[in-house]
Amino acid sequence: MKNTISGIPKLCLAVQAILVLMGLCFSNAVFASSATDSEGQNNYEYWEKIGKRAATEAIQMIKEKGTSSATSKLIAMTNAGYAEVQGQSTMGVIDGIIEITECKRGNSTFSEIHSRYDDPLWCAIYDKASGYCAYLQVVTSNIPSPVELEKATLKAIFSISSVEQIDEEHLYANADTYDKKFKEKIFGGNEFRIVTIANAMAQGAPVSAIKAFEYHDHYCPGVTSGIMMVNYVKNHFSQKPGGKYFVQSVQPWCKEDALMTLLNATPGKRGYSVIYTTEEERKRWKKEYKDTATLIYREDKNTKRWEVVLLGFQWSDSVCKEFGKSIITKLCMDLWYLKKLDTPEAYIKEFGRFELPEGVSPIDWSRTGMDPMKELGLVDN
Repeated sequence: MKNTISGIPKLCLAVQAILVLMGLCFSNAVFASSATDSEGQNNYEYWEKIGKRAATEAIQMIKEKGTSSATSKLIAMTNAGYAEVQGQSTMGVIDGIIEITECKRGNSTFSEIHSRYDDPLWCAIYDKASGYCAYLQVVTSNIPSPVELEKATLKAIFSISSVEQIDEEHLYANADTYDKKFKEKIFGGNEFRIVTIANAMAQGAPVSAIKAFEYHDHYCPGVTSGIMMVNYVKNHFSQKPGGKYFVQSVQPWCKEDALMTLLNATPGKRGYSVIYTTEEERKRWKKEYKDTATLIYREDKNTKRWEVVLLGFQWSDSVCKEFGKSIITKLCMDLWYLKKLDTPEAYIKEFGRFELPEGVSPIDWSRTGMDPMKELGLVDN
């Protein structure tokens, strides 16, 4: 009997522990069924509320800096829809942000930034009038349940909440200060993409550029070169309706993302290939073709023959002050080139055009061991 009675406290403790664990599991199950069911309406409504809360907090943060800009002056950016939280969709965040900010895809005031599925979920609201940008990043663990969400504090939902003035003139005037701040990751490591995209959109970046840097996930001089290359192709190597392009890069860099996006030429559709040529290989190219970066092919639907144009990009000295290898230097170059997008001929160099042999396609020159420059007779023996 003594053994039985003395065992009761231990038994009670064990039962209590089991009940606690069951409670935790039940709590998680409730959240899983109501907040993270990717097919359910509850999931959408939950993340829509997160989007509304983020936008509301962001606008308030900007107002606290002494500005009360109208929503017509706002630009919203987020990786919602790409980023997942606990493996579930965050698409509702987009609609929540749009409802509060009145930013829209159609008038280029809302941008969906490409990211990996397991990147932290974030949103940024930029006020064109004041230059202030508020950034909020959703916590990655211990997310408030749907019941807790209404009363949850800012810190319970967002692991990072910061506001900074990031318009170009302010950054140029305070370059050293902001170079340090950016290194401290005031925007959760998204400083480059937010600063460049916000300023480009504020200055009226064309839709084609926005599409390119959304996919590339930031705006840089490299992706600009791809946008210009596409604009050159539109003007000088256009395709007839129903035709298709094949792009082959022999010196790949950021331009590839712009070319894939704007020409809709992708490896998955058998429309893109890349060769990472070495410096030694390029030294063997004929001198007049040594700066070739991209080969763009088009097919004549009637003859079934392919024609190729060889293109390169001529980097130009901008009027930018040198800020070192910093985000601010790249921003200055971005905005300088942004004004030049309609004159691609000033930066894109055409090295020549050739017709492929009958029965030969660009894919044939993309196979293992093939060298398109050699096939075109542009390599010195």
